[in-house]
Amino acid sequence: MLNIGNFKINLVNDLIGVKRDPSVVYPNVEASDWNTYKSFAQNSDGTIQSTWRGYLLQTDNKNILIDTGMGPGPYDHVDFSGQYLNNLGKLGVSVEDIDIVFISHTHGDHIGWNITWKDNVPELTFPNAKYLVSKFDFDYYSENLNDDFEKQIIPLDELGALQLIEGRKEIATNVFSLPTNGHTPGHQCLYLETNTTEKIILTGDLFHNEAQINEQYWCPIFDWNTVMSTISRVGLLNSAYKNEWIICTGHLSDDKAIGRIKSNENGFYWDPI
Repeated sequence: MLNIGNFKINLVNDLIGVKRDPSVVYPNVEASDWNTYKSFAQNSDGTIQSTWRGYLLQTDNKNILIDTGMGPGPYDHVDFSGQYLNNLGKLGVSVEDIDIVFISHTHGDHIGWNITWKDNVPELTFPNAKYLVSKFDFDYYSENLNDDFEKQIIPLDELGALQLIEGRKEIATNVFSLPTNGHTPGHQCLYLETNTTEKIILTGDLFHNEAQINEQYWCPIFDWNTVMSTISRVGLLNSAYKNEWIICTGHLSDDKAIGRIKSNENGFYWDPI
C-alpha cells in the first residue's frame, strides 16, 4: 500500500497475463536491442508478460477505482477466473462501497469488471459508482466497435452510470485526469496532488514494459497512434523524472508496480518503492 498525505493507494490485481514474444509486441525493435534489458524486463524464457490490474484510491471518504482489469474470463492460459473482486474484498471494500470508477482507456484489460452479465442482462458491478470515461475514447470506439466495448462500456450509458470527461478535470479533491492520448484516442492518466511535497501519477498504459522507461520511443502494437503515444510517453516520463513523481504503473509486476524514474550513465531506469 502507498499511504501519502490524504491518499491511500492499493493494487487490485486481476490476473497475470499471457506470455508474449517481444518481437510480436514490439515489431520495430530488433532482438539485439533487448539485450540490455533481458535480465529484468523479460522472463527467463525470453518472453514478456503483464499483470492485469487496477488500483483502489481512497481519499476524502471516497473510494475510487482506477481501471477494472480483464474481467472474469474464462481464459485459455489459466484454469480460474479473474480475481479482481476477490482482491478488492481482501482490502475490506465491497462493490457497493465504490464511488467512482476512473477508466484510463477502454481496452478490454482495463474495463473487464465494469459490467456483470446475468442471464444476458447487464448490471453495474459497482452499483453506486459513476464511471468516468474519456469522451474521445467513447466517440471513437462507438464508431469502431469491438466486443469488449459493446459489453463493458455501452451498457454504462444505458444504465445511467456513464460520465464522459475530456481534458484536465478534477474528479475529486486534488485528483485530476490528465490527457495522454495515443495509446488510444482518449487515453488518460490520473494525477494526485498530495498535501505533502509528493506528487503521484497513475499511468494506465502509457508504457507496458520496464524497458520503455529508457527506450521511450519503443511502441507496442497496441498503440492506436504511435506518434501521439510517443509524445505523451516522452513528455510525461520526463516530467515524472525531473519532478521525482511517484508512478503507479499499469502492468509491471507487483514488486515493481510503484516507483520512480532515476538516471545513471546508461540513461533512465526504474526504481521501485
